[in-house]
Amino acid sequence: MSVLFSRACEYALRGLAEMARHNEKESWTIQELADQTDTPAPFLAKSFQILVRNGILKSVKGRGGGFSFAQPVDKIHLIKIVETIDGFSLAEECVLGLPECGGENPCPFHDQWAEIRESIIRALSTQTLAQFARNSEH
Repeated sequence: MSVLFSRACEYALRGLAEMARHNEKESWTIQELADQTDTPAPFLAKSFQILVRNGILKSVKGRGGGFSFAQPVDKIHLIKIVETIDGFSLAEECVLGLPECGGENPCPFHDQWAEIRESIIRALSTQTLAQFARNSEH
């Protein structure tokens, strides 16, 4: 599991990158994506339903159905995906897991983590799914 993202978010990013790399394909079934990305289909299905409810994906039920993008992949920023699946915990949680960490009561790593966190948020906010897919080609 990733240090930054939940397993559900990790699997969603893998599935979305696979879809974006083959954007000419009209729709994908969960099983196709699970097989291509070595992710468990139930996890992927749950994450993709969340993405449908939030307008990132659309789904068609029944034979020949599946998932497709609700908007162009060059308009979907990674921060939107991460926030949709994981919420915005990256920006709020203490890296050491301390509940009282903050400006008034910082943990030993507070200031360094704040800089790293801002850098990560900036990267997720500027990189699109299209760029991510190109960068993650095997």
